[in-house]
Amino acid sequence: MRESLRRRIVRKVPVVGWRTELLAKRARQVLKLRETLEAKDATIARLREQVAREKGARKRAQERLATDRPEHLDTVPPSFRRNLINLRRDVEALRPLDPDVFHPVLQIPRKLRNYRLAASHGIAVPEILGVWGRIEDLDLSGLPDTFVLKSDLGAGGHGVFPLRRVDEDRYALVGGDEVFTTASLIERYRSKKSTGGPFFAEAFLRQRVVTEEIPDDIKIYSSYGEVAMVLLRQMPVHANLDHARYRYTDGRGRDLGADLVHGARIDPSIPLPEPFEEFVAVARHLSRAVALPFIRVDVYDTVDGPVLGELTRAPGGPQRYRRDHDMAMGRAWDEARWRLDLDVIDGRPLRNLHGLHPATNYYPPGHRSHQEDPRGWEVVTADCAQWCFGGHLPAPRD
Repeated sequence: MRESLRRRIVRKVPVVGWRTELLAKRARQVLKLRETLEAKDATIARLREQVAREKGARKRAQERLATDRPEHLDTVPPSFRRNLINLRRDVEALRPLDPDVFHPVLQIPRKLRNYRLAASHGIAVPEILGVWGRIEDLDLSGLPDTFVLKSDLGAGGHGVFPLRRVDEDRYALVGGDEVFTTASLIERYRSKKSTGGPFFAEAFLRQRVVTEEIPDDIKIYSSYGEVAMVLLRQMPVHANLDHARYRYTDGRGRDLGADLVHGARIDPSIPLPEPFEEFVAVARHLSRAVALPFIRVDVYDTVDGPVLGELTRAPGGPQRYRRDHDMAMGRAWDEARWRLDLDVIDGRPLRNLHGLHPATNYYPPGHRSHQEDPRGWEVVTADCAQWCFGGHLPAPRD
């Protein structure tokens, strides 16, 4: 095969060959750049189409919002959970404004204060066995073999120790496997930043119907005289919600359904307190005594009848309920706020009102509540006939 003239020239003249290869290389680079530009043009075109689609979708959404504004923007459905979140936020905003704790909402977390409030309305409270202003002064030697040790401040079971004496200075946790000494209890309180004194011991309550070592919790969600929900809870293990069982009812004792709380261990066999109406009446009474649109009243069903456990302004945990029930409890809270406002307009003091029954001040000598000028610990007394059972009462509901 004869060699082409071009190849013979390139072979005999090297400069010509180098130039030819360079031109071929440049041609390949130009081709590659054209392909890259075409790909970028296609990408830009796709992005422009996507932007156009998104602009169209946003415009259609704005048109829908404009059309549906009365339903979606101007009317926000009531919500218990939203009210609770707002309350927690509002409390944090209030603290620096009210250092002497005059506002009713800031007074609620004190257990011994609430015992005095309840007792003044003729509502039973646990027997107080001893009070210590400083945890270092704790002395359990003269107490019964079974008792409950508590801190005045502390929520969610923090600072609460139901104890049974094992020997001279060893105490087993009822409903648990821990064993404490006086020194280890003092150290435990020191390590809990969420608790605060004074510290006190109270009688261990005997439940009317014994189901577990620890008495069943009866937590009544109340909105200024209206009971929105009753939570019955059994705790086989102290302060351990992983083993807790629940039953939820309305203010008449009717079950609210197994789907009320997702994932909860619903147990409809947990007995209702008896007589149920008496426990509901306690919650209604105390919820009218405090100057708040919502309060949870925790009560125990004992052999001696209803006994107050504590008052809770903002229950912990997610508090997520079925939407219709969340709305119903939110509506009860909203209406209670207005009824309280109307009572205040009619002359009700915006204070947590004590009743006319004699009630012990359990705080140790030297506490502010015993001073001539108690500054935030004043006892405001009113006749229950006017504000606990009168005023603007809730409308009847089915």
